[in-house]
Amino acid sequence: MFRGPRLRRQFDRTIASLHRHLDVETDEELARAMSFPVDWDPFFQDRMTLGEVYRYGTEHFDDHRQQLTL
Repeated sequence: MFRGPRLRRQFDRTIASLHRHLDVETDEELARAMSFPVDWDPFFQDRMTLGEVYRYGTEHFDDHRQQLTL
């Protein structure tokens, strides 16, 4: 289980890795699409591009943050 500083380090490494990958993706690669199981998550669409998959995490997080904001 991750807590405190260890959790922050893992989070920072994960975000840095995603940025490195996103920075080298071409427009053609970001436009590639595949089918997704729409019943798994309300943000999944029947067909999603790689660019939409990269945005998915932020949309999902923002939705939960809004649910938890008083």
